[in-house]
Amino acid sequence: MAELFDVIISGAGPAGCTAALALGSSGLKTLLIDKKKFPREKICGDAVPAYVPKVLRTINNKYAEAFEELTPREKVNTCRIVAPDRNKLDLVFPEYGFICKRIDLDNFLFRLASETADITVLQGTAIKDIQADKNYFAIDTGNGRSVKSRLIIGSDGASSITRAKLTGAKYDPANCSVAVRAYFRNVKDIPEGTYELHYLKDFIPGYLWIFPLPGNISNAGLGIPLKMIVEKKINLKNEFLKIIDDSPGLKERFSDAEMIGNLRGSLLPLCSRKNEISGSGFMLCGDAAFLADPATGGGIGQAMISGRYAGWHALECFKNNEFSKGFMKKYDDTIYRKIWKETKWHLKIRDLILKYPERINTIVKAGSGNTAINKTIVKFLA
Repeated sequence: MAELFDVIISGAGPAGCTAALALGSSGLKTLLIDKKKFPREKICGDAVPAYVPKVLRTINNKYAEAFEELTPREKVNTCRIVAPDRNKLDLVFPEYGFICKRIDLDNFLFRLASETADITVLQGTAIKDIQADKNYFAIDTGNGRSVKSRLIIGSDGASSITRAKLTGAKYDPANCSVAVRAYFRNVKDIPEGTYELHYLKDFIPGYLWIFPLPGNISNAGLGIPLKMIVEKKINLKNEFLKIIDDSPGLKERFSDAEMIGNLRGSLLPLCSRKNEISGSGFMLCGDAAFLADPATGGGIGQAMISGRYAGWHALECFKNNEFSKGFMKKYDDTIYRKIWKETKWHLKIRDLILKYPERINTIVKAGSGNTAINKTIVKFLA
């Protein structure tokens, strides 16, 4: 006999755990399921937007307070943009964001969700199949355990089985990037409170990043469009290592750096258009919903925003006993109302500026030499 839940959340990353927190203590019997056991590593740039504590606070102030105690993490409020001609522009933002290893952030959120009333956690268990009938979704875990629910929240990443089984949609290579990253000890000349984006002529609109972490550790990586990798047959790992070994301005900084662990890669499904991210009885969040920022590839903030609204909309579904595709579309409308204005602006920046080395050079030069222009750029990006 299948165990019956009101809600099943597939994937316990930032999106899934935030959805669980938004649902917690509601009286709805909820299962949070993940194929990995926590703590587990996740390939990511580790950049956490400044608004993340606010997202947690709208659910419960105690979650925001707990986040303030999360360590280790590095506070950052300055973005250093290095143009293809190697000129630099420092943009100082009014609020601090954070660089925090995903193994620490995800375990923090997972622990909060695990301690929440009405949430059952099943980790180290992969979903093998999802079957839908008139009123329920039946999930096969492949290990002899069968569970059913009235509603599913799919937050299981770029290769989402929830999305594949319930929509048939696949990621579009034209709207994806691929990134590789590793941790390094002793990268030289790390500016305090600063994360760096290096735009290299041969890889734009992609970029190399250096994000600081406590203990003289840096998260460094390279991300570029998947289409570019396929067309030019690029080995991204080799190119990244070649850049930090040979490029002026970078080879000196990495000359004594020690790589910690391996250089690893991941797929980034970008939010380049509005997609259907719900259907009868289900919603998709985070990378499963193709919500990563099209200019930067960042996705933690969007994942947590979508997870919060998925949890809140699930409450409305049960309150109204309404799970139709039309009712679920209110979730889509909410997500795009919250993120599309900024996303559309970032699409324009990518397509009108970041694809052209000379335009990047011009803007960096203008902003670094003129305080008013610098502040205007910050205002547009904040």
